[in-house]
Amino acid sequence: MEMNASDRDLVEVMKRYFAVKAEVDDVKTRLEAARRESGEEIVVFYNPRTNGDHAADIMRSHALKQELARLMEWAEAWGRQSLTNDRA
Repeated sequence: MEMNASDRDLVEVMKRYFAVKAEVDDVKTRLEAARRESGEEIVVFYNPRTNGDHAADIMRSHALKQELARLMEWAEAWGRQSLTNDRA
């Protein structure tokens, strides 16, 4: 199977997706461990305005999740385009 530039782009997007997903999981694990240790309620702990100690990780988690969504949107658009090209 021969890969074109678009296929290679998809591979790079998916590599980035899984790298970001691993980082999200790592941040989530750290945050949840800290939350359990603190004994705070979820809604209180995950508020970056009131949790200065973990605000950077909370904001990073949100940013990474947004990046995951953008990457998946790109992959879905690629898939729709690929299907359209296959039908033509």
